Amino acid sequence: MLNDIWVYKKTSKVLIVVLLAAVILLATQNWQLGLLLFIVVAAVIVWMKRSDMMQEKLLVGYLDHLSAGVTTGTAYAIKNLPMGIAVMDEKKKLVWANSVFRSWISDSDEAVPFRELIQGQRVSKIWGKTGWFDCYAKGILFRVFHKFILPEDGSETPLMVLYFMDRSDVEKTVKEAEESRPVFCLIRIDNAPEVTVDMTDVDRSALLSDVAERVLSYFSDYHGFIKQYSTSEFVACISSKALQEMMDGNFEILDKVRDIHTVNRIPVTLSIGIVKSEDTFAKQYEEAQVSLDLALGRGGDQVIVRLGKDVKAFGGKAPTSVSGTRVRVRVVAQALKEVIQEADQVLVMGHAHEDFDALGAAVGVTHLARLSHVDAHIILSSQDDTSKKMIDAIRTSGMADGLLIDENQAKGLLTDKTVVIVVDTHVPTLVAAPEILKKAKKRVVIDHHRRSSTMIETPLLTYMEPSASSASELVTELIQYYGGDEEMNVMEASCLYAGIVVDTKNFAVQTSVRTFDAASYLRRCGADTALVNRLFAVDMNFIKVKSEILSKLTQVDEYMVFAECPEGTADSQIIAGQVADFLVTVQTVRCSFIFYHTEKGLCLSARSNGTINVQVVMEAVGGGGHQTVAGAQFGEEGNIKEITKAIIQEVRKQMEEKE
Repeated sequence: MLNDIWVYKKTSKVLIVVLLAAVILLATQNWQLGLLLFIVVAAVIVWMKRSDMMQEKLLVGYLDHLSAGVTTGTAYAIKNLPMGIAVMDEKKKLVWANSVFRSWISDSDEAVPFRELIQGQRVSKIWGKTGWFDCYAKGILFRVFHKFILPEDGSETPLMVLYFMDRSDVEKTVKEAEESRPVFCLIRIDNAPEVTVDMTDVDRSALLSDVAERVLSYFSDYHGFIKQYSTSEFVACISSKALQEMMDGNFEILDKVRDIHTVNRIPVTLSIGIVKSEDTFAKQYEEAQVSLDLALGRGGDQVIVRLGKDVKAFGGKAPTSVSGTRVRVRVVAQALKEVIQEADQVLVMGHAHEDFDALGAAVGVTHLARLSHVDAHIILSSQDDTSKKMIDAIRTSGMADGLLIDENQAKGLLTDKTVVIVVDTHVPTLVAAPEILKKAKKRVVIDHHRRSSTMIETPLLTYMEPSASSASELVTELIQYYGGDEEMNVMEASCLYAGIVVDTKNFAVQTSVRTFDAASYLRRCGADTALVNRLFAVDMNFIKVKSEILSKLTQVDEYMVFAECPEGTADSQIIAGQVADFLVTVQTVRCSFIFYHTEKGLCLSARSNGTINVQVVMEAVGGGGHQTVAGAQFGEEGNIKEITKAIIQEVRKQMEEKE
């Protein structure tokens, strides 16, 4: 526009020059007429000049007014734009902000440090950079775009401009979408045969109908879809929000079903497998089935929730029901017989730090192999102090040369046809010879512990019975249904008998009719109770160490006891277990926890009289085990005070749920 104005002024000057030239030319012909015309032209030029000056003045005034309006409008827009704008100096302090920012976050006029205004972001990390981040301020989620301003001449202080966009509506939408995500559930009445075995058809139908009504009502109350597809099995789909509410309520459906009155007074229990993930529906269903299997493997009466890679367990309060039928034992025994007969040899191992139960069960498995005329060996871990007396008894008995080997010897025996049988554990990291287990092509698991979230992969056969007192009891039952003409010798029967005795605390806890049946069978096979008693005998040093531990124990809430075995104590695991066993026999004591030290670091033995599920307690601190016998390993980084605090919290939680 200015160029057009200047072109116009140049044209006017040319016209004036031409006009003056014409006047001068006319004056040469007639000076009177030329003079008159010159006066007229001069007057016109003066008038034009005055008009131009007036127009320029008006134009400048108009532009000044327009500029002032634009400046005011820009300032107003910046201050009232629906976006928070703030400026931060090199001291990380707020030096300027528009009205929107102040209404959202800070109404102070002082230079406030930014770290006091926003959460979840270190200001020093973004200084000098351009980008964006999400943060919370005054409970509101903001997406913040930041731009660093550094004057090229360096004459001014560098600044950081931040633009705040309110993302509350987006966060709300994302949360609603997350809460509405579908979650698959598989529900099963896990002890229906045991509960209804002696019922009439009318009572059985009424009981199952009552259970179904409570299950259907529970999931319907959370606006979920549920379908019963057999007398004892259901499938359901709920929202993530409903799942969280159920978890907050500790899945009260377990208690509601357990409270149903039955004629034989056996409580009805449920097992539920739930998965929440971003996988396909088909994959989620498979994972839900794995969760249900895990709940059943841990003894039932519980819910297993898989949240991505995290696994959470709820319930597990009721004692595991013992099946009155031996059908499964017979089926497993015949399947195990086929596996052993197809092998070139059998390698048996328990968990590291073998106790009498692990070693006794391993001895029983070698008897099965001998019945099938297959060579068998027991792999011992390097930490054999717990079962040293039984190991010495086996070696001096002359029962079998080369029966007991170490991991290095086993490496030379392992082939593709070798069967590795693991007893008294199912966790791959706890076995006596992890490398042998990893290299073995054929694996079998026999265990009485509740199933953990990690398990030996791809076993040919898995026999897990949490209702059993010990692995030795399971192996004893398998021997009875395995078939064969050769009877167990005295040492084999005594080792199995000792395994049952150690895990039942001399038949005081976790016993059933089948436990006494197994013990009776072992006695008929010649189990030497005198030999077993010698295996449990202790020397005077044990008594002194136990006395020292007991003198320094700590009692919490009357029913919890904590103690520590001194560092450097020989056979610390054995002593800790025996002290823990003794403490739960004391009046008012329901559970005991004894810390001890090994070459691997801090460890813990936990015992219960049955009223507290120490397996759940130990799982909370990274361990595991059985309802009345459990433990954990913490390594060199274990902190007794922190672990004790976590245990107290978990035990109190169980006590509150019982009340």
